[in-house]
Amino acid sequence: MVVKTEGSGIKHKAGRHRKVRVVNGNRFLCFVLICFIIAAMGWLFASSAKSFIYKQLITVDVLQPGVVEQDYAAEGILIKQEYLVKAPLKGNMKFLVADGERVKAGTSFGELAASDIDAVSGVKRYAVKAPVSGVVCRHVDGWETVLLPGNLDVVEIPALDKIKSDLPEETKSLVEHGQPVAKVIDNLAPIYVYALFSLNDVKQIQQQKDTVLKLKWAGQVVEARVDKVFLGEQPAVLFIVKNYPDEILHYRKIKFHITTAILKGILIDEKSLVQRDNRYGIYLAWKGFVRWLPVEVTGRLEGRVAIRGTDIQPGIRYVVNPAFAREGDKL
Repeated sequence: MVVKTEGSGIKHKAGRHRKVRVVNGNRFLCFVLICFIIAAMGWLFASSAKSFIYKQLITVDVLQPGVVEQDYAAEGILIKQEYLVKAPLKGNMKFLVADGERVKAGTSFGELAASDIDAVSGVKRYAVKAPVSGVVCRHVDGWETVLLPGNLDVVEIPALDKIKSDLPEETKSLVEHGQPVAKVIDNLAPIYVYALFSLNDVKQIQQQKDTVLKLKWAGQVVEARVDKVFLGEQPAVLFIVKNYPDEILHYRKIKFHITTAILKGILIDEKSLVQRDNRYGIYLAWKGFVRWLPVEVTGRLEGRVAIRGTDIQPGIRYVVNPAFAREGDKL
């Protein structure tokens, strides 16, 4: 459509009218402010909720002295200096001393009654004497001439399953000529304990080769040292024990524990330490608030650490799980 303007002679084309929408600036700012307030309140709520939850998770305990040990359970073969005593004739054996009693060399610890047609009673009695000083043991197992300290370098130690755990039966009263009736064990000589371990445990124990270890057996504790380690197909350790109870001498196979390391002092879990500026510390529960206190770590073992420092003493309350706490938090 063409429109002609009077007086000018100029023709114009008729077009559509465009609408312009004006946005109210105050309403936009108000919307932004409301969004900010909502976000801030949400953040404050989340932060408060997080602090509340963490506060409920915080565990507080008291510092106490303690002991932690690196301990290995094992089963081992006992190797000791033994002297077999055999019956000189067939007959009835009678022991004159109790099993486990100490005797001197040449002491008559038994009597053998054997048939003798020349004797008036038809029986002749023979004294059975100790060849050496030691402990009399009536439990003969057949390994006495094999498992000797002097044979360790030339004799292959048998597998543990070949040796019985229980004590062998005592010698019967009726014995044959040449039958071992007892043994005398040198209780002043060292004994050896051969035990199997995993390869990793053997390597760990090997590191304590020059250290005095604690061997626990039947409720008793004796000192032991590593004499030799075997890293082959059958990893094992040979311990030497110099002071021991006489009762252990009657056994060939024993179950025991070997302690290779001991940590004493005020102990906490390693995860209770809080590191700050390359220093170790712990969070104390001090007058209802969390307070960081530097400490010195004097040892580590089995996930535990020994600590000392100013104000570090038994009875002081501390935060066990510092991952849920911050210094200044109210408890």
